[in-house]
Amino acid sequence: MNLKSFFLFKGLDDKDIEEVKKFTIVKKLKKDEIVFYEKENPAYLHLLVEGVARVYKVDSKGNELIIHKFTPVSLIAELANLENMPYPANCAMDSEGVILKIEFEKFKKFMKKGDVCFSIMSSLLRKMKYLDGLIQANLVLDTETKIAKFIYENPEAFEDLKQHSIASLLNIKPETLSRKLKKFKELGIIENVGSKLKVKNRELIKENFTW
Repeated sequence: MNLKSFFLFKGLDDKDIEEVKKFTIVKKLKKDEIVFYEKENPAYLHLLVEGVARVYKVDSKGNELIIHKFTPVSLIAELANLENMPYPANCAMDSEGVILKIEFEKFKKFMKKGDVCFSIMSSLLRKMKYLDGLIQANLVLDTETKIAKFIYENPEAFEDLKQHSIASLLNIKPETLSRKLKKFKELGIIENVGSKLKVKNRELIKENFTW
């Protein structure tokens, strides 16, 4: 596997790459296979290079509450490594995939190189922007507009996530979400396709909602 093709290693020369390969594991994972558990100590940086992974918590009833879904190429939960704190949630594969597991203690010395440090900071900033968007939506927007914004900005996640997970992300009750989604069907924004809800006309959202 050509490590230099991934953003995290672009600032490294060939000698560095060869050294990093010595403490990097290429792990092939099956759908629903666990990447790491909540409260586990972070010995590795996890770089998703194939497939989709989900980060989630489990509520008192055993339901998965999905926090975020990752697509390639993405670092997962790198803040836990940087802060030397246990993982704040679980991570599992949403499909078959490949993750590079990089021994963090050995990789630290390479983080002094500007490009590597910048890549990690950029990854963290993207996650902060995502979380900031969720926080702002919860503080400022009414329920219907929060739902509309989520569907408009995350159509794939809306179609993939279970309704109780979406409700948890948006800080609304599942029954409220279910009731509000009827309006989105009436407006022609979403539709039932088999047992799933699909985004029918995303542009209608902007015609009916503002934020």
